[in-house]
Amino acid sequence: MSLIQNILDDTVQDRTRGLDYAAYAVTRDSGAAGESELTVLIRSHNDQIESLLKKFGCLGRTPTEQVELWEQLLPRVHGALRGLDREFAKTGQGENVRVVFDIDMGGLYYTRIGTHAVLFGATLDQDEVNNGRCERDMYRMVAQIEAVSTSHGA
Repeated sequence: MSLIQNILDDTVQDRTRGLDYAAYAVTRDSGAAGESELTVLIRSHNDQIESLLKKFGCLGRTPTEQVELWEQLLPRVHGALRGLDREFAKTGQGENVRVVFDIDMGGLYYTRIGTHAVLFGATLDQDEVNNGRCERDMYRMVAQIEAVSTSHGA
């Protein structure tokens, strides 16, 4: 797990890249109608969230509160996408693997890693969404995590 923590930290804390937050979560089937639960094991965020909150007019919200909002959102996104997967399966094309939510202020990123985990990323900075930097961060982290998982038998 420390290797995955390093991957998240190296990406999120490098301000030449776009993501402000990333979380790695493992999935577990709950048995109820194909539902699954998430357990966030690893998270990372940068120290610039406070300046971004001020820059984008989110006065009164602390970086800790912003991170908590993202962490509360992750299981909701996961659950909603699991529901959509049942509909996608009807097309014969399989389940969703990756989603990008380009929202008014920044973006949210969700990528399934195999059948065992998901990677979630977030940014407050719309410029970082528009220039594609956050998506590149996600691709790079997924590739690194998959390499680590494969080489360590996870």
